[in-house]
Amino acid sequence: MSDTPPNMKKLPHLSEDLIWKIMVKADPKTVGQCRTLSKGWNFRLCTNLFVKANYKENKDRSKSVIVGIGYPPGDYNSIWFVRAYLHSGRQVQFNVPMDANQYGFYSVIGSENGIICIKISLGGLNSRLLIWNPLSDKRRYVTDEASKHSAPAVSLYAFGFLEDEIEYRIVHVYKRAFRQRNMSWSLYTSFEREWTHSGMFKSDVQKLRPKYIVHNGIVYWIRWQGANFFEPASIVTFNLRIQMFHEAKIPPDVPSDYNSLTYFNDGVGYISYRNLAFSRQVLVWQMKRNGDHSIHWERMIRVSGLGIPYTPSLFLGNDIITVMECRDGSESANDAVRTDFLISRLKYMESRREHLVQRTWQEHVNVKTITMHSDGLYMV
Repeated sequence: MSDTPPNMKKLPHLSEDLIWKIMVKADPKTVGQCRTLSKGWNFRLCTNLFVKANYKENKDRSKSVIVGIGYPPGDYNSIWFVRAYLHSGRQVQFNVPMDANQYGFYSVIGSENGIICIKISLGGLNSRLLIWNPLSDKRRYVTDEASKHSAPAVSLYAFGFLEDEIEYRIVHVYKRAFRQRNMSWSLYTSFEREWTHSGMFKSDVQKLRPKYIVHNGIVYWIRWQGANFFEPASIVTFNLRIQMFHEAKIPPDVPSDYNSLTYFNDGVGYISYRNLAFSRQVLVWQMKRNGDHSIHWERMIRVSGLGIPYTPSLFLGNDIITVMECRDGSESANDAVRTDFLISRLKYMESRREHLVQRTWQEHVNVKTITMHSDGLYMV
């Protein structure tokens, strides 16, 4: 080999604006690695403007689903998690950084802007909330407001960011008894780092569905009708910024045997569907808020001959992400029970299904939650 060094060519000077535009489109993991190059790079890539722009560019590319698995009964007592990217089906580790011990469990409250909120129960009244960025592994612990109330009839959390800001908030809604006409609430803000706000909302609502959607800083719940099917259903909203509740009736021409909320067309969608014999169908309605807090309903999609499992489901563009579970074994004392889980993408416009992930547990377990998550660089 020659001892003569190769000719070195200087790269043209890259302006600050050009570097910013390149890094905004880079995936969050690469940006996180570039932050360690120098203090200057770390400063440029940590500004609020850059973090928001980078997440906006990459949120659709890094979408993954986090499925909580646990023992029956209960809806939110997860012991394990399965995380898989929706575009490829590739599975990645999702290990909560705090062990729940043999008597505890996890409850996923929500995920937004790359930050996930999890309730960790350690047995008895010993519990706390974890605010965690799985990409950067930054975390913060928050006191569990629900542990201050003894056996409430309603106790729900919701987690979300204010519109176009880096501040997130957690609202806890509770009611001591179903017969009460007031819903109480407490609010945690990331800037104050405390449960500093509380109030009361007067309503005939007896219970809210645990599934919720946060869009533009507004939380949406469906009113739980219970056994009284003749009572009109409604949507209950809470504005995280101005801390105000509002209730809107669901129009009578929005029929359903089962309903849920989902993100749809960069907004909030209301899914109604029935799974009875030959009358199976799926309806998707777009909900748009007007200036006077009322909600405008517009039917967007109707697909006949298609059923959705009653396990948790998510909409993703023209796809429905579902988790199906299947067991074999008689569950007697001498027989082993195996549970198979199948995460699928249902292309409802084409009546076609693609399987993404299959996992097997050698015992009786259930799907608890299904949460959409995208990587981001937001601070906790």
